[in-house]
Amino acid sequence: MYLLYDLILFVASLFLVPYAFIKGLPYGNSLKGVCQRLGFYSGFDLQALCGKQVFWVHAASVGEVRASFPLIKALKDKFPESRIVLSGMTFTGQQVACEAADVDLVVFSPFDLSLVVKRSFRLIQPDVVIIIETEIWPNFIRIAEENSIPLVLANGRISKKSFPRYLSIKSLVKPLLEKISAFAMQDATCARRIKALGAPPELVQVTGNMKFDLPVSMPGTVAILDDQVKKKLLAGKFVWVAGSIRSGEAEILLQCHKQLISRGIPSFPIFAPRHPGCCISVAELLKKEDIPFALRSSLGKEKKGGEEVQILLVDTVGELTKFYALADVIFVGGSLVPVGGHNLLEPAQQGKPVLFGSHISNFKEISRLLLACGGGIKVGSGDELVSCLVELYRNEQLCDQMGQAGLTLIRENVGATEKTLSSICRILESKK
Repeated sequence: MYLLYDLILFVASLFLVPYAFIKGLPYGNSLKGVCQRLGFYSGFDLQALCGKQVFWVHAASVGEVRASFPLIKALKDKFPESRIVLSGMTFTGQQVACEAADVDLVVFSPFDLSLVVKRSFRLIQPDVVIIIETEIWPNFIRIAEENSIPLVLANGRISKKSFPRYLSIKSLVKPLLEKISAFAMQDATCARRIKALGAPPELVQVTGNMKFDLPVSMPGTVAILDDQVKKKLLAGKFVWVAGSIRSGEAEILLQCHKQLISRGIPSFPIFAPRHPGCCISVAELLKKEDIPFALRSSLGKEKKGGEEVQILLVDTVGELTKFYALADVIFVGGSLVPVGGHNLLEPAQQGKPVLFGSHISNFKEISRLLLACGGGIKVGSGDELVSCLVELYRNEQLCDQMGQAGLTLIRENVGATEKTLSSICRILESKK
């Protein structure tokens, strides 16, 4: 089976390697990305790992990378002489990974070809591999076990959408899950699903969501725009951030902005597409609608005497939570269209009201908790979103109440990182 899998991946890599190179050009690390995906690392980078206990934390993209930060800090606090390697799949995830102060080496995750994975393990020599959420790569898992390297699935999640797909290939998934040493799942539903797929029940634990353990930055404490820019753009405005918006949502959100303006509300939206590349299409939409806007990357560089900016378009990576801190109200994208939603905890951590659409399957449990505590509101359409924005603009007390409810929810649910760390420590003890 693995031979056939390798053959398929080898053929795919003939297209994936050039694609990865081209994809990395805007980020300036194309060659490095391709080399690391093929298991080639610089001697200087590897030198820092020699003779040290190494934890290899693997995360897919931005969300998983951020979710790993509390655990990485906890590992470094517990094992200060250890080395942390953080790998990711995407270029944006890579950029965010470089923000982690406790990481010793950031690399691209290797292509799941046997020869490549074997080379990566031989060079990095991890003592434990920690997979964030659900990254089930057959060769990666198989070769780790063959090298007696324990694997931990941390912040484990099996979504409602992916569960039937995994279930349809249970005969392939089950042998892989049996090679994993511990499963730290986000909630009881995810734990039940991973057991149904073949995970040994005695190794499955509900630890909670590590995203609750991310440091809370109170509103107003993060400076992202200088005072002159803030005064020019935001003074006297009703600032609402639409974060992680996806294709098809910008049109809806722009109409919401127009309706707010027509009602006399000084609306100032900050649009932050999920992927920076999507900024081009959003910018074209704004130009077509003749809406004056500014790009985040161009702030402070505009010519004087231009039209008053109505919308800020964020075309940078890693600053979303900082913009959340500037908002009066936050809408989380990927939820007005059938994508499944994005992280609802980041805006709640800023002590702001959190709005989201009905397509929230990726964060079903967190959305339920936010609704129950009064920290969030679910909207079914653009018109409902407008109604909520109008109400929150007019009712400052309600804004404060919702923001505090979200912060309270987060404080009441911390602790997943500590439980996951305990599982890792037990595994290390058993190796002695």
